[in-house]
Amino acid sequence: MPAYLSSIVLTLGVLCSVGCRQAVEPVSSKNPDMDLSRMDALIAECSVCHGVSEAQRGPILNGMESWYLSDQMNKFRSGVRGGRPSNRSEHLMGIGARKIQSDLEVAYLAHFYSSHPPKPAIRTVRGDLEIGGKIYERRCLSCHGAEGQGNPQIHSPSLTKLEGWYFLEQMRKFRSGDRGYDRKDHPGRIMAAASKEFSDTDLRNLVAYCIDAFGLEEAKGANGRLPGNSSKPFLHQAPN
Repeated sequence: MPAYLSSIVLTLGVLCSVGCRQAVEPVSSKNPDMDLSRMDALIAECSVCHGVSEAQRGPILNGMESWYLSDQMNKFRSGVRGGRPSNRSEHLMGIGARKIQSDLEVAYLAHFYSSHPPKPAIRTVRGDLEIGGKIYERRCLSCHGAEGQGNPQIHSPSLTKLEGWYFLEQMRKFRSGDRGYDRKDHPGRIMAAASKEFSDTDLRNLVAYCIDAFGLEEAKGANGRLPGNSSKPFLHQAPN
C-alpha cells in the first residue's frame, strides 16, 4: 500500500475500533415500532430507481451487504454524500434518503435489500483484464481482498455485487472529487486519494477485471437491455 494511504488506513482502523460498523441485525417485521405500511411505501419509492423491471436510474441493491447499505443511507441522510448539486444522481438520492425517519427504518431497508439474492447484470464495460488485474493487485487488494470480498472492519465494501456501469461511474466520481469530498467520509476520502492517479483507461481495465474475476453473474441474452420483460433500453450503458 502506498505510504500516503497507510496513515489514513491506520487512522480509520482506530476510528473503527470503537463501534466499527457491524452487519445490521435483522429487523423483525413484528417490531411494535415498525410501521410496515410506511416501509412498503418507502421500498416502492426506492424501486423506482433501484428496481430491475424498468430502466434503471440507480444500482441494483439486492444482495449488497447490510452494513454498507446502512452506512451509505446514513451518509445521504446526514449530507456527507449527496451534498453537491453538480453530482445530480447523488443529490437526488440525498433528497430521497431524508425521507427515512429513523435508524430503525435504515436497518429495515438495509436488511430488506441485503436479504434478496443479487440479480444478473449486464456487462457494459470492456477493458484489458490482464492490466486490470495488475492494477487491482497493486492498489486494491489490500483493502478489498483477493476475491473482492471487502473488509467491514475498515469500512471496505465487497466489490462482488457491483454492476460495471455503476462501478465505473463511482470510480470516476472519486477521481473527480464528486464523491469522497466530505471530511467525515473517511473511507470515501481514501478512495478519492487512491483514484487520482488513474486514467480513464486504467479505470476501465480495473472495472472490467473486477467484474470478470468476481462480479455478478452475467445476464443472458440482454443485448443492451435490462433483464426481465422490460423493452426499455439500458440507460447507463458505458461507452466502450
